[in-house]
Amino acid sequence: MSGRHAAGRKPRPLRASSYAPTGPRLVGYRCEALATPLEGKRAVVIAAHNARSPRLAARWLQGQAEHLARHLDPDPFAAWLHTAPLVISGDTHAADVLRTWVRDPDKYADAMQKLAARISYNLTVTDSDARYSLIAAPVPVRRPPQFPPPAGCLPSPAGAGCQPAAAYAAL
Repeated sequence: MSGRHAAGRKPRPLRASSYAPTGPRLVGYRCEALATPLEGKRAVVIAAHNARSPRLAARWLQGQAEHLARHLDPDPFAAWLHTAPLVISGDTHAADVLRTWVRDPDKYADAMQKLAARISYNLTVTDSDARYSLIAAPVPVRRPPQFPPPAGCLPSPAGAGCQPAAAYAAL
């Protein structure tokens, strides 16, 4: 029985690729709405969100674009403006660009495709006072610690991995 296992079969040759991790790495998406004054250098975070999928990130960008458009060019008959003095300005270009982006399904699909390919997506519009950016970028997600820990292992601080119980006994 030379060259054969006890069960009578030849052993399969080991392939390095069969043991390599083939699944995708865990990825999340960091989404931010930023405002930067035209003469300033610091950006102000208006809103931030962590999304779990490209679709949720693109949906969040759509919601923030609509929200920002409503604030840049509000409806003069909105209930929250009933006592505010309104001044009509001709500069509604930024709000129009945001509303157009929200209503265009091709732009939404483009944002989703870029995010799914792990490419950052950025939509920037400029108003008379500031530059507004809606950004979604892929970020690595740390796998949560396994609960309960595997048999023979004690939980380690900060999720550093499995620490055998014997290592703690030696301390």
